[in-house]
Amino acid sequence: MKAGITGLPYSGKTTLFCAVTGQKYEDFAHHRDIHIGTVKVPDSRLDILFEMFGPKKQTHATMEYFDVAGQGSGKGREMEPKVLQTLKNADSLITIIDSYSDGADPEHDFGALMEELAFNDLVVLTNRVERLEKEIRSGEKDTGSVEKILFDRCRAVLENGGVLRNLDLNHEEDKLLRGFQFLTRKPLLVVVNISEQILSEGKVAELEQRFSSPIMSGISGVPCAAICAELEMEIASLGNPDERAEFLNSLGIAEPALDRLIRLSYESLGLIVFFTAGGTDEVRAWAVQKGSTAVECAGIIHSDLARGFIRAETIAYNDLVAAGSLKTARDQGLLRVEGKDYIVQDGDVLTIRFSV
Repeated sequence: MKAGITGLPYSGKTTLFCAVTGQKYEDFAHHRDIHIGTVKVPDSRLDILFEMFGPKKQTHATMEYFDVAGQGSGKGREMEPKVLQTLKNADSLITIIDSYSDGADPEHDFGALMEELAFNDLVVLTNRVERLEKEIRSGEKDTGSVEKILFDRCRAVLENGGVLRNLDLNHEEDKLLRGFQFLTRKPLLVVVNISEQILSEGKVAELEQRFSSPIMSGISGVPCAAICAELEMEIASLGNPDERAEFLNSLGIAEPALDRLIRLSYESLGLIVFFTAGGTDEVRAWAVQKGSTAVECAGIIHSDLARGFIRAETIAYNDLVAAGSLKTARDQGLLRVEGKDYIVQDGDVLTIRFSV
């Protein structure tokens, strides 16, 4: 999964990127560059499965983060093509807002950034509508085509200050829009970059509630995290895990930025995790969309498993841990046999049986 970190200049994008990926800030001298980092998704369940099965290796699910150049000042400005394409390719967006510097106006900055995302979507929509109108005049398209009606509707939403994620779409309409990768349709996570003083004053929850409000974001259900990016970057640079834990505890930070941002990103994307284990080679975590079937999960592991799918031997993670071993779980009748239409649950441990 890919998440693009974006924001206005000097909002702390690269600092947050370094806090999450563990890379060094001083390595990024060119502020117009696009920085890329891949991180392992922390999951204590995978560690316990590794200890239980004792395979040669464990493989975490991964998240890829992009740090793109700071955006402009809001409506009326198109993004650089390279930046725009990078954000389009992201599965979700993380917008970082300055609430740490003197004179910061986070509400204004958030509004400016959302306007800029909407403006770039509007440019794409306007160009597409113009092409559709030419096709209608030439007789290639009908004035009542689903595409024309949908795009007119989308353009009206954006021109009135809305975002496309709020649209209630049927399956056909959703399919039509998907290929355009509109920025205001992507899952959104808001990060408010705070100072150490705000952190120490205990105002984190207040800020998070304010920016996750639909009144503020224009989008219902937007997760928000108030983070001191500079402090988190310092914590991430500590090589010793015990030192990091001690530092976090002394500051009253419950979990590091990496863990929290990944957890919130997963929530915004509607992802769950299932595991494969039981062999001698590997235990592995896999990220999938909530609601995925057993055969769809088999296809994520390997296309041959989906093509020759017979059944999935399944056990919930908690049941497996309680049993102590796969053999004991099988003897206790905890191991289930599921068909291709079974909806995989978060934490399921799957063994796919197949024949090709």
